[in-house]
Amino acid sequence: MSQNNFSREEILEKLNQLKEEHSKLNEKSSELSSKKVFTPADETELNLVRKKKLRAKDMIAYFENLLKNSD
Repeated sequence: MSQNNFSREEILEKLNQLKEEHSKLNEKSSELSSKKVFTPADETELNLVRKKKLRAKDMIAYFENLLKNSD
């Protein structure tokens, strides 16, 4: 993707969405990690949440870079 595909407003909107998603995933990760009884299903879900959280963080960095380079 080149930065020409997104307007500044679109980048800012996407950043806000991704930051909100990352925050929700962080809460879910903390919730799962703090369970007193941790099942294999919880472990699988936690791993999935962590992967989604990392992907969101990478996308935040990508869009922040686009925003920086659009100035």
